Amino acid sequence: MRIWLFLAMVIAAFGYESEAKYEVSYGFFTLGEAVAHLEMNATDYTTAVSAKATGMAAVLSKHRAETYSSVGNIVDGRFVPQQMEVRSSWGEQTRYMGVFFDHENMQATQIKERCNEGKCSHESELLKDEKYADQDILTLYHNVTRTFLASGEKSLEISAIGSKKPVKIELPEGKRLKTAKSLFKNDGGDYLVVLLNQEIFTSKVGELYVNLDSDQIVTNAALKDTLLFGDVIGKLKEKKITP
Repeated sequence: MRIWLFLAMVIAAFGYESEAKYEVSYGFFTLGEAVAHLEMNATDYTTAVSAKATGMAAVLSKHRAETYSSVGNIVDGRFVPQQMEVRSSWGEQTRYMGVFFDHENMQATQIKERCNEGKCSHESELLKDEKYADQDILTLYHNVTRTFLASGEKSLEISAIGSKKPVKIELPEGKRLKTAKSLFKNDGGDYLVVLLNQEIFTSKVGELYVNLDSDQIVTNAALKDTLLFGDVIGKLKEKKITP
């Protein structure tokens, strides 16, 4: 789990807006920026997230940039991906991962390409059984914001292709609710805690705190206890709503 994946995850959980722009920072330092885009109709969707390092973080990361995209169908209000792609670049290196879903047979084909100074390697893998999931890292968050908050449930554990381990989503209570209100200055709206369990964290359970407004759009997010940065904050800078 890299800090740049967090950039995408922060802004993946947005609702019906056509575009949202975010800034990610640590303390007084801006680490990067991200833009999310969504197009949807009654039957199909296309969503993409582009994240890039800025300022000193861009220099240190060799101007790292990543794009996550997912296209698919909407079935009973749920996003069902047909294809997910991840593209990243820094310095002379590029990475590509494409996942092509075959839901009828409960499997997916994953293709990876790695290039460094013009030399490339390729690999392909059939994902099935425990490696298969019927959603990707982007559709997971779209589906959660559409269904989980209205379900009355307190927690949800779910797997997604693009995440190494199952993700657990909770409505914060007790100490975690107090932490959420403190992080977001008690701005109101809904709070979620996403338990990621990734090696970027110094704690045993990595915690991503999310604050959603009345449109179920993420306005603030905080990634707790990262190894290099402490708490990393994502903040909505601009959004456009499409009815």
